[in-house]
Amino acid sequence: MGDYTKLTQDQLREILQHYNIGDLLQFKSLSLGISNSNYRVQTTQDTYLLKVSNDKNKIQIQQEMDILSALKKKGFKFSIAPLSTNSKKTVYEIKNLHGVLFPFVQGIPPGPADSTCCEIGKGIAALHSIEWSDREMQAIRKHEEVGFPVNVINKYAQSDICPPDFRESFFTLFPDGLRAYRETDFKRGLVHGDLYYDNTLFDQNHLKAILDFEQAGIDQLVFDLGICISGTCLEKGRIHPALIDSLLEGYQSVRPLPTEERAHLKEAILLGLYSIALWRIKRFKEGALDRKMANSYQDLLNRALSFFEMEWA
Repeated sequence: MGDYTKLTQDQLREILQHYNIGDLLQFKSLSLGISNSNYRVQTTQDTYLLKVSNDKNKIQIQQEMDILSALKKKGFKFSIAPLSTNSKKTVYEIKNLHGVLFPFVQGIPPGPADSTCCEIGKGIAALHSIEWSDREMQAIRKHEEVGFPVNVINKYAQSDICPPDFRESFFTLFPDGLRAYRETDFKRGLVHGDLYYDNTLFDQNHLKAILDFEQAGIDQLVFDLGICISGTCLEKGRIHPALIDSLLEGYQSVRPLPTEERAHLKEAILLGLYSIALWRIKRFKEGALDRKMANSYQDLLNRALSFFEMEWA
């Protein structure tokens, strides 16, 4: 995955003509990503990461770059801002191709561990601690435009197009459709929407960068924390309570959890699993991004049931 769009050298040179970054020396496709084709590009000036969008339109890509630009202005140290073209645009467009160019950041994606979870907890808490004015938040897209928060999940589970196993799983765990959760007024802010441990880079066991803000937008912070835990605190494919505690230790060293968020955190973790499961359904089962993964959402349903039955509070 990650190399759906096969760039030729001529196409790559045409893209790079829109940037003042020197002449192309070499490039290599990277087996990273689902929504993008990724290339490591080396020029006479430096090394870069070139992304070609596979399923995001230009508006969605631009909204994501606007978020990264806003984070740069806020001084958020874990995000990577895009390079601008010669015409001061953050999204390039070449015939039927569009995407983004980033500086290449050295680092390694970590494996799940107590120290990893603690570091990621600090990182997402730093994101959640950023204060946004009402005007700033209105300029940022809502998470539901690109992701699947609780109201969207609940509505989808009742729809005719919902796979029966998804519907049965959701309403077995939440017979009332999480009414109390949906009626709670949680704090909102900018969320990442997909902060699994493989969307991070580490250097010398410390978090260096948070990647892929494709699902980012304005939403409930506790929901974002739930997504993060559901895909980071894993051991042998299952959510592990000790790893959750490590992530929360890091998180609360930066942003103490409000009482209402702590009370509904287990539900938020489960919602994280259903949210990503629905993302997979939309991309792989209803869509055609990768038919071989059409039923991969079922892994997340099984993980949700396992965690629901687990004693953790």
